[in-house]
Amino acid sequence: WGSKYVSISKPYETFLAQCASGNLPAVSFIDPRFEDEGSGSSTDDHPHADLRAGEYFLNQTYNAITSSPSWPNTVFIINYDEWGGFFDHGPPPETRDAHESPKLAKNWGQRGFRTPTVMISPFARRGHVSHRVYDHTSILKMIEWRWGLAPLSVRDAAANNIALDLDFSDPNTDAPAFNVPAAPQGEPCQNSLPFGEETEWSGMRAKARRRGFAV
Repeated sequence: WGSKYVSISKPYETFLAQCASGNLPAVSFIDPRFEDEGSGSSTDDHPHADLRAGEYFLNQTYNAITSSPSWPNTVFIINYDEWGGFFDHGPPPETRDAHESPKLAKNWGQRGFRTPTVMISPFARRGHVSHRVYDHTSILKMIEWRWGLAPLSVRDAAANNIALDLDFSDPNTDAPAFNVPAAPQGEPCQNSLPFGEETEWSGMRAKARRRGFAV
């Protein structure tokens, strides 16, 4: 988006400071570090990232939120934008969308494969696995529901509110600590391959051939 949202964007260190002071904004979106994926030193869990760095980033964020004065009234959602397997055995259903189309390649109402989502909150049901159908706009639906805002499109208007899986009757502010060691952030992975689509696919082809697949 270029410079469009620079005015409302802050460094990660600002978020950590706001957690510590209890001055978190009503809504925050936290992105990991995307730069240097090719060297494996990003924290976004995307190839060729070092997964240890991503886990350490998530744990640092979790610790900041759960130790914040704002924690008793916070819902922390970890949501991936895609899934590493790029395959799902469950047929994806359709949903309402502003870009619905009878042509599959252009139909944004065709859902894709399922993505991992974790809700962490005093209102979260411990050990609970939801079987409701949500999508990324379900988070937007919760924000709209919480502050009485109108939907932005037919997509979020039709989405299930992810707050349906929260329990506001018996909040539990206990938050277990996790021993996640610091990862070598900012340092390239040893023996990392040159980054690029052709290099990546060539490596996958070679690996498949070694396993006996004809590609």
